[in-house]
Amino acid sequence: MNKKHNSYSKELFEITKELIPLNNDMFALFAMNISFCQEFLRVLLQDKNLIVLDNDIQKHLPDAYFKSYTIDMLCRLSDDRVVNVEIQLEKEQHHAKRIFQYASAIKHILIEKGGKYKDVKDLIVIYLTRDDIFKRDCTIYHVEHKIVTDGGDVVGDWDAGLTVYYVNTEGLSNETIHNYLQILADSVTFDSKYEEVTKLKNEYFTRGGNIQMGRLQQLFEKVKQEGKAEGKLEGMFALIKKQFYEKIVDAAYAAKELGMTEQEFLKMVK
Repeated sequence: MNKKHNSYSKELFEITKELIPLNNDMFALFAMNISFCQEFLRVLLQDKNLIVLDNDIQKHLPDAYFKSYTIDMLCRLSDDRVVNVEIQLEKEQHHAKRIFQYASAIKHILIEKGGKYKDVKDLIVIYLTRDDIFKRDCTIYHVEHKIVTDGGDVVGDWDAGLTVYYVNTEGLSNETIHNYLQILADSVTFDSKYEEVTKLKNEYFTRGGNIQMGRLQQLFEKVKQEGKAEGKLEGMFALIKKQFYEKIVDAAYAAKELGMTEQEFLKMVK
């Protein structure tokens, strides 16, 4: 590894250390690992037998006429349910509408043209926040859908194949989930009981180096292919641009590090 590349790796490592696993871009790196997704969902859904068959990260759901969506994590389970994880560390006043819109967009892709509504896969949405939105000191909240008469009697559940959980890092009602989320809420907390998150935190926050760079580039490639390079991995882009402007690296080297052509890079830095 040449000196320029080594210098870049060290600076990238310093940027990474300032992040936490729940940061959207870092979480996407973790969620590239299907074993982590399985461990994560087993804890949050409190199901030690849960199996994740496949996963997708930073999935972009374009819409020709309306707002487009980018999903943080989407997993298909062995029982054919689908789980969407949305992370919102900043306060969001209209979270219910946000969840409903995202769920609708996902449901739209879960039914094939000509398919029957009864065959649409059940969807679980986990809306993960830093703050306890409802201020009841609970770790997890379950949204119930009920059919109620005009007299107030509950007829039964409204089964739309949608389950919504609000999960937060503050609440203390569920010690297991709370403790697990603390591992994801900073860069220094570890618990060897959880093998996958421990392994990934070691890779990104203690060793650094080529593993980080390779994974960051993998994520960049995926994001770029889906047309959403703008605004993603800001720290990585900013560092490369800074080194380019300071003539530490040339355009060809910078483009290679970012996984794009030299022309694409020069267009970005103009």
